[in-house]
Amino acid sequence: MATMQPVRDSPIPRWLASTAGIAIVAGLARRVLFRALEREAFVTPTSAPPEPDLPEATLRHSTFRSGNRLLHAAYAPAAQRQAPALMVCHGDDECLSDWAPVQAMLSHSGISTFVFDYSGYGASSGRPTVSHLREDACAAYRAFLAATPDATRHYVLGHSLGSGVLLDVARGFMPAPDGAIIASGFSSAREAAVQTGRVPPRLAWLLPDPWNNAARMRRLELPLLLVHSRADEVLPLAHAERLAQAASNLQELVLFDGMPHDAAILPDYMDAFWAPVIAFMLAPAGAHAGARLGQPAIAR
Repeated sequence: MATMQPVRDSPIPRWLASTAGIAIVAGLARRVLFRALEREAFVTPTSAPPEPDLPEATLRHSTFRSGNRLLHAAYAPAAQRQAPALMVCHGDDECLSDWAPVQAMLSHSGISTFVFDYSGYGASSGRPTVSHLREDACAAYRAFLAATPDATRHYVLGHSLGSGVLLDVARGFMPAPDGAIIASGFSSAREAAVQTGRVPPRLAWLLPDPWNNAARMRRLELPLLLVHSRADEVLPLAHAERLAQAASNLQELVLFDGMPHDAAILPDYMDAFWAPVIAFMLAPAGAHAGARLGQPAIAR
């Protein structure tokens, strides 16, 4: 009678099991790290400083729904109903009142603007997460189009944090905007987290990269303007250079000297910072079609 020989464990299943175990642990570690960072990543001002004296007809406040959250927005129309219109995804530690002077200036320059507060920012309800901000931007774009039905052209702008929020969803905007502006943006959330000291470089590989702006630039077909400062102390120039190299339809890279990261909303820098954006939006119809980046323009 033949005897049954014990079957030895194959080293391949053990290897696969070990690999699977390591992958599961790494995946859990990434999720835990991401959730921890997400809870601490956003600075959400809720007590807004007083707004400047603006005529009531100039700045119109409204609310709209994003999921189960109520978001607040401010619309500043230009004198002409057909004027180009701009939706702004603002930066971190900012809210509507920070952008009121910018909206007044752009309105006087012939551009209508729509600025909104993300979930948990300003008076908007809820809390900020990557998925919530994604929903917020999509809902805001619908509200923006509804507020500007007569505008001849529609543009979208992401400032700092808003560059990731905007590029996350811009390819899905319908109808597509006529152009996009990235101001003081980052090349990826992972690189920005390391740059700002929130994540040690040795742990960067564990961090998911929900806002990889450079990768999304390659697929973005909208005419694009990049605006950045060589002196940006939060997101150094290398971020803008990586974005410019990745962009598939970059019209112009404007580099400023001596401006801080938040120059877009600081009174001492506002006029100079917004001048190329205004020129981009007021350019004759069709001026951006087929245009390609030449040498960067340097504004001082």
